[in-house]
Amino acid sequence: MKKCILQNMKYLFIFSFLFLIASCQSDDNLEKKDTSEDLVAMAHQYLNGDIILGTHATMNGVNKTLLPQGCPTKFNFRWSETDKNVLTIRLEDFTVGQMPFSITYYCDVKIIQLNSWEKNEYKGDNWIKFVGEDGYLALGKGGQPRPMKGSSVKGYYNVKTHEINFIVDYNMMNVRSECFLQPIDKARINNYEAELKKYEADLAAYKKEHGL
Repeated sequence: MKKCILQNMKYLFIFSFLFLIASCQSDDNLEKKDTSEDLVAMAHQYLNGDIILGTHATMNGVNKTLLPQGCPTKFNFRWSETDKNVLTIRLEDFTVGQMPFSITYYCDVKIIQLNSWEKNEYKGDNWIKFVGEDGYLALGKGGQPRPMKGSSVKGYYNVKTHEINFIVDYNMMNVRSECFLQPIDKARINNYEAELKKYEADLAAYKKEHGL
């Protein structure tokens, strides 16, 4: 009896393992597929130009921006003229606080479908996913961009609510820009400089209060 139970458990484990592999392979195949043309067209209408987003700059998993609202960061979104499913995300001459140099980074991302696991987190049919790798990085104003092998961008955008979140991994000293989930407000571009100055003032006050 005990031997029979153990044998059945063995078969159950093997079946579960094979089912998991099949599910992962199915998701991998799904990730290679373009999303619907309607969703892409809607993304083209709003996800474009200069957009200000709150981001956390992290190093080795530590939030260097310190403040929960993050640092106001200007990203540029530009769609390819030859491939409607390709978008270039660009961060231009970004510097804040006591950063010793500015950062310019850009990467082409492809619009694809969410896999089944992601659909459980991002509810509804209005989400698209964008992924890209091996972008270009320049340090210092006017620096020459160079390929950053292993750098990547991965994120999600809702074409109806205009919510977005994504992570830029520079593959450099474990530094990342993390754009937490938030709605896009295109009017923020008009107050970008004022927002940035306020962030720097709030950051200085935070450091003083906490003895940093």
